[in-house]
Amino acid sequence: MTDQDHQTDDRIVLTGGKHKGTPITRVPAAYLKWMVSTRQQMAGKARSELRRRGTVMPDIEVSGHAVNRASMKCLHQWKKDRHDAEGLHAWLARVAAEALRNGRQTDDIIYHKGLRLVFEFDCDWPVLKTVMVDERKSARVRIINERSN
Repeated sequence: MTDQDHQTDDRIVLTGGKHKGTPITRVPAAYLKWMVSTRQQMAGKARSELRRRGTVMPDIEVSGHAVNRASMKCLHQWKKDRHDAEGLHAWLARVAAEALRNGRQTDDIIYHKGLRLVFEFDCDWPVLKTVMVDERKSARVRIINERSN
C-alpha cells in the first residue's frame, strides 16, 4: 500500500447510496465502516478515509443478535466470567476473541467456555452472529454436580 492509498480529500465524493455526492471526508464513520464491511464499490477509499481519521476497525464485530441472545441465555456465564465494569457487549467481544484463539472449531461454530459461538468469516473481520450455551457441556457439569452431592 502506498502513501497515496492513505490520502483522501474533499474532491473524492460518493457516487451512490445514502450519501451520494457527499465528499468522503464528510461521511459519518459508521457509514464508511459499513462500506468497508459490505465491500461496496468505494470500500478502498472508505478504508483509507477511516485510517486518515484514526478510526480503528474492529478485530471482531459483535452483532446485535449476539448481544440479545447473550442477554437472554448467557447471563450466568457473563456474571461468572466478566471483568470489573465489563458490560455484556465488551464481555462478548473478549470471549469471542479468546474463542478464535483457543476455542474448538467446527465449521462456523467455535466452542469455548461452555458456549457455542457462531461466526461469519467472509467479511474483513470476523462477525459474532449469535451465541448459545453449549448444552453438551452443561449436561456434563450437571452430572458431575449430581455425583458430588
